[in-house]
Order: sequence, then C-alpha cells, then structure tokens
Amino acid sequence: MYDPNTASPAKPGARRWTAGAIAVLAIGLVILIPSGLCTGIFGMGAIYDMITSSSSEGFSILLEALLFGAIPLAIGGVLVFAAFKMRKKT
Repeated sequence: MYDPNTASPAKPGARRWTAGAIAVLAIGLVILIPSGLCTGIFGMGAIYDMITSSSSEGFSILLEALLFGAIPLAIGGVLVFAAFKMRKKT
C-alpha cells in the first residue's frame, strides 16, 4: 500500500549532488559564463572587422581574444566537468 509520508527510494546507482559538487559547479559557472560571453563578443567583433575591413587588425584582435579568453574558459570548463564527476552514487 502507498504511504505518502515515506520518500520513494532512490534508484540504485543514481548520483546525488553534494555540497562540494554544488560549490565547484557554481564557481565553475561563475568563471565560465562571463569569460565565454566576453570571448565570444570580442571574437565575433574581430571576425566582423576582418570581413568588413582590409586591415589585419581584426585577426590580431581575434588572436588576443582567444589568447586571453581560452585560459578562463578552460578553467571554468574543467571545474564544471569536475563538479559532475564529484557527485556521489547512492
């Protein structure tokens, strides 16, 4: 018989979020989202400048955006990936 006061048992092998995993995920997203948006905006602006202008300034801006944006993007991505790996099995 169904008792509404008892919680349903978790599926075996289901992963549960721990406080540490949530903290690492939050920190990773705080790094990943702004740096990704900034790199994307500068990268799109550089590509637009390369298409519409004959100077090579757009290419140098694109390389600069990728150079300075790739490091925080990688750090944020690794932290988000680590957060999903940190979840505990029940």
